[in-house]
Order: sequence, then structure tokens, then C-alpha cells
Amino acid sequence: VFAQLRMYEEGLTKEEATDKVITENLHGLELDARCTQIAAFNLALTAWKFCGHYKVLPEMNLACSGIAPKGKVEDWVKLVDKIADPVDKSRMENGMRMLYNHFQLAPELGSLLDPSTIKADAFTASFEQLQPILVKALEGETDKDLLERGVMAAGIAKAGQLLAQKYTLQITNVPFLSLNKQSDILYKYAKLNFENSRHDLATIFIEKLIKASIKGGTLSVISPQNWNSSTRYAALRKDLLKNYRLNFISRLGVKSFQTPMWDFNVLLFSFSNDKTMNESVLSIDVSNLKTIDEKIYKLKKTQISSFSQSIQLLNPDQRIIIEDISSINLLGNIAESRYGLRTSDSNRFIRTFWEVKSDNKSWNNHQSSVSISQHYGGRENVLFWDNGIGDLNRYAELGLASLQGSDAWHKKGIVISLIGKLPVTIYDTSFFDNNCAVIWPKDPSNYKAIYCFLESSEFNSEVRKLDQALKVMNATLLKIPFDLEYWLKIAAEKYPNGLPKPYSNDATQWLFHGHPFKTDNPLQVAVARLLGYRWPAENDSEMELADDARELIKSIKVFDHLTDEDGIFCIPSVNSEGAGADRLRSYLQEVFGSEWNNQTIGQLLTKEGALSANLDEWLRKEFFVKHCKVFQNRPFIWNIWDGRPDGFSALVNYHTLTKEKLSKLIYNYLGDWIRGCDAMKRNGESGAEGLLIAALKLKEKLEAILHGEEPYDIFVRWKPLEQQPMGWEPDLNDGVRLNIRPFIEAGVLRSKFNIKWGVDRGKNPPGSHWGEERDNDKHLSLAEKLEARENK
Repeated sequence: VFAQLRMYEEGLTKEEATDKVITENLHGLELDARCTQIAAFNLALTAWKFCGHYKVLPEMNLACSGIAPKGKVEDWVKLVDKIADPVDKSRMENGMRMLYNHFQLAPELGSLLDPSTIKADAFTASFEQLQPILVKALEGETDKDLLERGVMAAGIAKAGQLLAQKYTLQITNVPFLSLNKQSDILYKYAKLNFENSRHDLATIFIEKLIKASIKGGTLSVISPQNWNSSTRYAALRKDLLKNYRLNFISRLGVKSFQTPMWDFNVLLFSFSNDKTMNESVLSIDVSNLKTIDEKIYKLKKTQISSFSQSIQLLNPDQRIIIEDISSINLLGNIAESRYGLRTSDSNRFIRTFWEVKSDNKSWNNHQSSVSISQHYGGRENVLFWDNGIGDLNRYAELGLASLQGSDAWHKKGIVISLIGKLPVTIYDTSFFDNNCAVIWPKDPSNYKAIYCFLESSEFNSEVRKLDQALKVMNATLLKIPFDLEYWLKIAAEKYPNGLPKPYSNDATQWLFHGHPFKTDNPLQVAVARLLGYRWPAENDSEMELADDARELIKSIKVFDHLTDEDGIFCIPSVNSEGAGADRLRSYLQEVFGSEWNNQTIGQLLTKEGALSANLDEWLRKEFFVKHCKVFQNRPFIWNIWDGRPDGFSALVNYHTLTKEKLSKLIYNYLGDWIRGCDAMKRNGESGAEGLLIAALKLKEKLEAILHGEEPYDIFVRWKPLEQQPMGWEPDLNDGVRLNIRPFIEAGVLRSKFNIKWGVDRGKNPPGSHWGEERDNDKHLSLAEKLEARENK
């Protein structure tokens, strides 16, 4: 296009126009040297295609901005030894030192470097002066090392020239890199030079590039969408809207790149270096479309809208909003909101409630987000608060954890999940995580009205006008219009007796009453109860619950006498106990009472989504698979087996599986099975030898777990060596993920499930026992642990 314009306006030939565009119009920088070469090749290929033949091209204005000078500064200064004039030589030597020092950070900062901040003077040569003299100094040079340094220096000088210039038009897809992934060098540089935009490399480049525009120059960028709505970029938006001209803006949304990449909500926009505000900013929104082809088509065909730039300065936090929004009667006038706490190490401080005993006072209920709006959800997790004096508090003192949200604790409010369509649930506890925020009314009489608004689709629609980021900032939630009178009427009609009291039929919620009658997983609940597990709501008389929930708790406790005494439930009949299916059937008959009939088992299996035709088959094949799925790959009932469908198989309650109970499983239950198999073998019964071999192998593996030598040990990355478990002595505070590992390593669990031990996100605090990296994939010998304990 440039070449055609110049041919038309200046009467040039194709060849002449091509050369002028390459030398005068096109400028490019790349962090990576290889990418710079590819860019040069593409530019050359385009030029040859335009001309219709090969031709020698002039020097291109392309450079790699990511190359740092190698070697000692004195070696680089020697590159100018051929200059005869002592004054010029001195200036060039100083210029070379300046070049060397300035570009030491090039691999980290690349195009963010700004050579114009370093001024040349009578004693120091500029970049412009340095390059031609370098080229002349290198003519006829045969010293390979000197030549290589000279070529690199010339390239760096070229990059410096391009970085120091200002441009008429800049078009780019900026690099995306959030604050928590930035290196220390980039983080410190951005904090010093780009305070308004430093939270993402993309916004840093927006600020960098707009300042690199000539007066009247234009910047067109594709970047993440969050900067035009997030509170942290309010100062950046104010600066751009007040001091530059916004030309157009288009929300592209996710899946906006033809090449596969991580989904981001992205934005296409253009600013010009002109202080005249645009009262007709063009806008298109294709963010709701799902494919790149749909977006391309709509961008071409959709009618363009417009809005006033000056009006944007009146929006909350100067958010750039395509739609009109009223600043009157905002939700923030009658409500407050707080963001949830951040532990910085969820694998250390957060568990699902079924991983720990409900009477453990070190753990507190910790509310989280929900996937769909519901009255009572997001109640799966507990937080290792440890009465506010434990490691989480230490993390906060070190600046690693953020314990925000306390203003909302114990208030009557609503939890907002900050991703997707912003589903909501009732808030009734203290702690909540940073995947959600809590909104509560300033006047409790407005609680129902606010809840009705938040659970409606209108709430999400209004918030998304302000903030299109994948994760909404909680400050946005209050800056939307709210018609109190209207929603008071809706609330009176929908909830005349108030919002429902706490109740849940979901076994993964701490509110669950524990009765198999009222749940989608009746057999899972029945088996858990039979092995001695009880839900938190059953043991907490102070927990607020609906009357129906309390009645169900009361009615199911009548059958507690049927609970297995040791939490070991063998599926075959061993050790004078009946077969597992028979025991489960008897339990269900007792619980169902007069409701029991010949179809009950089939109905329960169907409700579980089972393929098995009877309880024995279901217990052996499907129970543990479904258990892991329902309880989010943190199972508390483990199915230990010998690998044979007709062999030894037992369900054990993880909460009661102490070293003594594991010994009992090995030597009492499995031992009895082995003795039976041995008797069958002596009697010459078919298949007995195979059963015996499988059982003996299982016994060997379980004994290895009991002993605890690597790789059947438990490693806990936040504990010092002397506190690591010796053999099978699990600490329930450490969670299922770590404690189940010996059983998975030994291959004695009925099925595999999604669990792994690698490097967790984040870094350990300084002085941690195992270094900065949060590596869980370690094994320790008993000798190492014993020595550490003795030395302690």
C-alpha cells in the first residue's frame, strides 16, 4: 500500500517506490534475533513480489532490540581504535561505553529501552554518530572476535536509533505478561518508569508507544481488554482520555486470533497524539461471537456505533464504556463490597472440608465461587486459619498472603463469583477466597432487594458494560445503576417470607444434612456413613440450618449404631464379617424402612448413574471411580484391592486409617483372606493359586507402605526433615493429596484419578526448608528422617 501511494503521488516506478518505502517508511524492532531475521525475509519477499522480480534491496530499518553487549566494556571501546582524531576517538569511546551500559538490560527490556534518555554532548557521541564510524572502523577487519563485536555493536546502535525516533503510525499486537510473571528487572523498571501501566506488559507498551508518536501520530493496538475497565488502570485511562485523541475501539473478546493461543478478552483500539477530544469515537463490539470467522465477518458488516470521548471521563474510574451508563443511583450508594483473601499457597492452606475432621478447630469454613447462581453453594473448602496465629498470618506479615475481606466477615451478604456470568450465592460465614467478592447492604432492610438484583441476568449485563475482563474487579460491582424501589417490589413478590434458610442436598457442601434420602448420590452417602464419616452440619449444633435440615440430621442419627466399628469394610466376606454388599443392603433396608421395596436397589443404582446390575458389582467396579469424581479427586473412602475382580477388596475410611488400623487391615482382614486362599489351594480348588499370589503381593505392598521407606513415604513440603512422617503416620492437616501418595505409588487403589505431585505455583518464603521452589515430587529415606530427629 505504501509503495502504491508513493507511485501515485510521486510518479515513481515500482522499484523506486519499493526502495523508498523500505528506507523511509517501514521500521521494526523485535526482541528475538531469529524473529528479526524472519521479518527481514518477509519484507524482502513482499518487495520482490511487488516488483515482480528479484532485486538488490536497500538496508532495512529492522533491528533486534534484545541483544546485550558481550564481554568487557574495555573490549568494546577498542572497536574505535582506528579513529585518528583524538577528540573524535574520545567521544566515540565514551559513546561506546554508553551504548554498552544502556543495552546491558536489552534481553529483559528490549523495546522498552529509551536511548533518548541518555543525552550525547561534547564528550560523548550519539547513536547517530556512532554507527557510521563503526562501519568504517570495521572495513577490512580480519580479527574474527573484533569483527563479531563490531557487527553486534552496529546492530545495537541501529536498534538504539529506532528506539530513539518518533513515528507517524504504529501498529502492533503488544506482548501479554502480567505482573506476577515479570522478572525482577522488568518489574523494577516498570515501577520506576510506567507506574500507571505496570501491571501488565501489554499496558506498559501502550504507554510506551503513545509517547513514541509524533505530534498527530497514531497508535493502533490489540491488547487485553482489562485495562479499559480495571480500577488499577484508572490513572492510565485518565491520562489517555485527557491528553490523546481516541479514534476507535472494538471489543474482540476471546478466540480472536487465528493462531492457537490462550483465550484472552482482547481489544482493538486507536489513539492519536492529539489533545483534541473526539466527540464521535467509533465502536464495534463482536466479543459475544464465538469464532474468528464470525468476528471477521461482523467487523466488516456490523453497523458502527459512536460515543463521546469527553463523556468517558465522567464514568466511574474513567472506564471506557461503549454503552451509555447513568451515574445516578449506583449500587454503591446502598451497599459495600470487599474482595476475598489470598493465601498465596492454596495447596498449603486450603482443603476440602472432607479432608480434615470437622472438630479440628484449626480449620475454618472458607467460602468460594459457584458455577451457577444458587441459594447455598461454594461451601466445599476450609481454611487453615489456626486461630490467626499460624503460618498464614506469617505469610501475610511477609507480604505473601493478603488477608483482605474482614470488613465483610459475619455480615449478611451475597457472594459474587468474579468469572463468567458472575453467579451468586448467599454469604453466611467469615472467610471467603479471592475468586469471589462479598456485597452487603448498608441498611439490612435492603438485603432481599439487592439479592434479587444480583441473581438476575441484569446484574451481569450491567457489570459487563464496565468490565469485560475474564475476572472482574470487585470495585466494579458497586459502580452500576440500581433501582432500589423496583427491586424492593420484586423481592417482596419472590421472597415474601425472606430468603431461604441454609439447606443443601449436595454432599460436597458443609451444610449437607448427611441423609441418603435427600441427595443425588445416595449410595455414596450411605457407604460413607456406614464407614463412620459424618458431615460438619451433623456435628455443629451452632451452624445455622433450615428446620428441614435439622429434622433430617435427627432422623439419620437413629441408625448410627449400624456404623462399622473400625472403618474397614471388606467387600468379600472375611474375618467373620459378612460380604460388603450384604451389609450395605441391610443398612439401606433399615434406613428406608417402610419405603423399601424390590425396586429400591435398582433405583438407587440408577440415581448414581451406575452401569452395574447389583451392589457387589457396583462396590467392586464403580464405587471408587464415582467417589473420586464426586469428591473432586480428594477421596476420603479408599478402595484398596489386589488387582483381581474376584480378589480381596476393602473400603477404608481415610480419617480413621491410623498405623494400627492399617496393620489390622493387613494382618487381620487380608491375613484371613490369605489363609482362606491357602486352604482352597491345599484342597485343590480351581483358581485358588492365582487368588493367593495376588493377595500375597498386596500384603507385601501394604507392609511397604506401613514401613514407609521411599518411594512409599509421605513428603510434606512445608515441614522440616525432622517432622516428616516415619512410615504410615499421616497428619490429616496435610491433606489427601499428599497422604494418599504411597498407596498410589504402590498401585493398590481400585482406579486411577486426577492427582499429581509436581511443582506448585508460587515460591516458598525465604529460609524455607526445601528452597524457594514448591516441589512436592520428593522422596526421603527413613535413615534421613531418623538422623534429623535424633539431631533435633
